[in-house]
Amino acid sequence: MGTLKVDNIQTESGSAIITNGAIPESTLRSSNVGMILLNTTDITTNTATVTFDSSLITDNYSKYILEYEGLKPVTDAVAFRSRYSTDNGGSFLTGTFNYGYHYTALGAASSSGSGNTKSNYAVNDYPAGNNANHQYAGTFHINGMRDSGSYLTIRHEWIQENATDNTYVSQEGWVIENASVINFIEYSFASGNIADGTFKFYGLV
Repeated sequence: MGTLKVDNIQTESGSAIITNGAIPESTLRSSNVGMILLNTTDITTNTATVTFDSSLITDNYSKYILEYEGLKPVTDAVAFRSRYSTDNGGSFLTGTFNYGYHYTALGAASSSGSGNTKSNYAVNDYPAGNNANHQYAGTFHINGMRDSGSYLTIRHEWIQENATDNTYVSQEGWVIENASVINFIEYSFASGNIADGTFKFYGLV
């Protein structure tokens, strides 16, 4: 049996089903396919920030998810953080993020949780180490960015070996009581550059 290979398929009315070998994003959205990959960013050299802009963050999606792996800082003992903009990175939200977390140390009988507040950045309380083979790997769930009637909320699950060679699994969250419509996210370490990491940004239908 032979194989039919095509780059483009259209409906009788001319609507694209496959274009250049890929299903268009608009077709996936209208089919309610769940998570749609919008962008992949692979950092391999020192980079100050990873950003996702207004070409990706639109009213097409109400929730966004960031999956990442292999995330490493250049500088030892620095925390990962994010901030948010309503004008495509021209300025950033300021104010208080209410923060809370719960963690378990892997391979040890140690578990705890707490909370506090953060200013201007959604930053965690777990500085990352920059030793060989240490990495962050996890998922951010970002809600309320496109809803002027809801506060911005962020949930983060991750595994990390920290600057003191302890490995943790943790869930943490932030909320800022600001209902602005957001179209830009910036991720960075609190000091120094990002040395490595792969980031996949999804919209959720």
